[in-house]
Amino acid sequence: MFIVRWVRTLLSLPILWLGQLALNFNTPASIGLLSAAWAVGRDAEVGRSALAAIQRLRGRDTALAQARHWLERHPRPHFAAFAGLMALEGGDAEGAKAFLARGRELDDDPMGGLDWLEYLIAHRSEQSVLSEVARRFEMRKDLPPDLTKTVLTELMFDDLMNGRLEGAKLRAERLVEVAEDPPSEMVLWAVATHADDSSRAERHLGRADMPPAQKSYYQFMGYLAIGRSAEAREVLTQLRDQDEALAHRAEGILKAKEAANVSGNDAPVPSGPAGGDHGA
Repeated sequence: MFIVRWVRTLLSLPILWLGQLALNFNTPASIGLLSAAWAVGRDAEVGRSALAAIQRLRGRDTALAQARHWLERHPRPHFAAFAGLMALEGGDAEGAKAFLARGRELDDDPMGGLDWLEYLIAHRSEQSVLSEVARRFEMRKDLPPDLTKTVLTELMFDDLMNGRLEGAKLRAERLVEVAEDPPSEMVLWAVATHADDSSRAERHLGRADMPPAQKSYYQFMGYLAIGRSAEAREVLTQLRDQDEALAHRAEGILKAKEAANVSGNDAPVPSGPAGGDHGA
């Protein structure tokens, strides 16, 4: 069996290389070549590359239809993950959940597609659902690096906005140890500001290299998290002139925070970095 698989892989390589070259030029022939490479080699990652080419050149619906077809004829978790992501992108959350369940039945996806799908489904659910998935994923050591960073970032802001400043600080320090991370620097700025450590706060603020609107958004979140509502509202006024979409998002966080304070409940306050949803 190993020899047969090795031979099939070897035979598929020239077709795969031609398909990748054609895709670099957005040539429709790339779809046929990559699909042929999948048919010869039966490497699911090559199949996913073919689906990605279909998505790029023929659109999401065509790629989803092809993924469904291949999933039925050649069940692979890779195809379930791809189909789920396409369904979710199209607004079909229930369909995405069904593909996630089908993929989990088949096997593990070594590229992390199913994990990304589960996280993104949770990202479009209630904050409590997202927090549960993120905390569960945080314990794993086999996630793709980009998903690990996304999970840590989500939990960092969840901690910040819900008053767990020490947890937010620890996660921010963990992220900046790996690489430069402006959002984490803004969290560290907020923690230092809360501690009235102005020199440390200015240092973190200076390290947060990002567009002005994003910096204003994170300053708003930081001030709100540490109970400085007047400063938060002042920054929000500035943000409205910089980025209407981010200002709208900030206003939603402000309303949720105020509602939680009035009711006295412990429901999590929506949080998260600027820039919208993450993708795989």
